[in-house]
Amino acid sequence: MSQEKALISIIIPVYKVEKYLEKCIQSVINQTYENLQIILVDDGSPDNCGKICDEYAKKDHRIEVIHKSNGGLSDARNKGLEIAKGEYIGFVDSDDYIEADMYEVLYNLLKQYNADVSICNFYTVSQGKISIKNADNGINEYNRIEILKEILLDKNIQSYAWNKLYEKELFDEIKYPIRKKYEDIGTTFYVFEKCNKIVVTSEPEYYYLKRSDSLVNNVTESTVLDYTEIIIQRYLYTKENIKELKKYNNYYLAKTLITAHNDFELLGSISEKMQEKYKELYNLVYNIMKNDREDIEELFNAEQKKAIKNLIKI
Repeated sequence: MSQEKALISIIIPVYKVEKYLEKCIQSVINQTYENLQIILVDDGSPDNCGKICDEYAKKDHRIEVIHKSNGGLSDARNKGLEIAKGEYIGFVDSDDYIEADMYEVLYNLLKQYNADVSICNFYTVSQGKISIKNADNGINEYNRIEILKEILLDKNIQSYAWNKLYEKELFDEIKYPIRKKYEDIGTTFYVFEKCNKIVVTSEPEYYYLKRSDSLVNNVTESTVLDYTEIIIQRYLYTKENIKELKKYNNYYLAKTLITAHNDFELLGSISEKMQEKYKELYNLVYNIMKNDREDIEELFNAEQKKAIKNLIKI
C-alpha cells in the first residue's frame, strides 16, 4: 500500500504559467504513488496562478501553497525545501508534466538499488512535437566519481533538478543560488558529490516543455554571465577537491569557452564586467591547453577541436 511507503515532497515553483499549470498539477495529483506532500510555491505570479494553486489546495489535502514575493526559481525551490516534510524530494517545473507512475518508478529504483538519487529519462516537447534521446540504455548504476564524470561530459546525464528523486538529507547544507540563471548547474553537481550511489533508468517519465520564451532559450549578457560564473566556480572547486576528474573538468571548461565566444558573437557588444569574466575564463582555458592539451583533445569532437584551435593560439 502506498500509505506505508515514505513521504515524498514534490516542490513546484510557479510563476506566469497560467496556460500550463493545471496540466502540471493534475499530473502530480494523479500519481500512483499517493503518499505525497505537494508544495506549490507561488513566486509572486502576476496572473491567476496563485488563485489556481489555492483552488487545488481546497480539493486535495496533500497540497500546500506558499505565496511569496517574486524571488526567482532558486528562491522558490529553497522556500519549498524549507517546509518539505518528506524523506525524499522531487521537483517539477510548473510548465511541465509527468507520467502517472513517475514517482512510483523512481521510488522503487531507490529502494531496489539502495541509491541516494534516482533519475529517469525525459521527453522534450517543442512546438507540439515530442522527442526523446538515450532511449535504450536500460538501468545503470553510478558511484560518486562516475556520475560527476557524466555531468561533466554532458551527454547522457544532465544537471536538471526535475527528472530525479533525492534523499532529502542531500540538501541539508545546499541551497539553489538566488537570482542566478542555470541554477541547476550550480546545485546538482554538489548534491551528487554527496552521493554514494545513483541509479538511472532510460525509461522516460517526465515531459519537459521547451518554450521559445524560456530564460534558458534566450541569450542575454545576464544569462551568459551567470553561466560563466557558475562554471568557473565549479571548475575551481573540482580542481581543488576532486582531482580524479581533472580531464573531464578541463574539458567542460574549454567547452564553456567555445559556448561563451559564440554567445558573444550573437550579442555583438558586452560590458566591462563581462569582458573581465571572459578574460578569466580564457586564461584558465589557455593554461589547460598549454599544459594538458593532449589529455582533453580526445574528448573533443571535430567541431570543438577546430573552435578551440581558433580561440587558443599557443
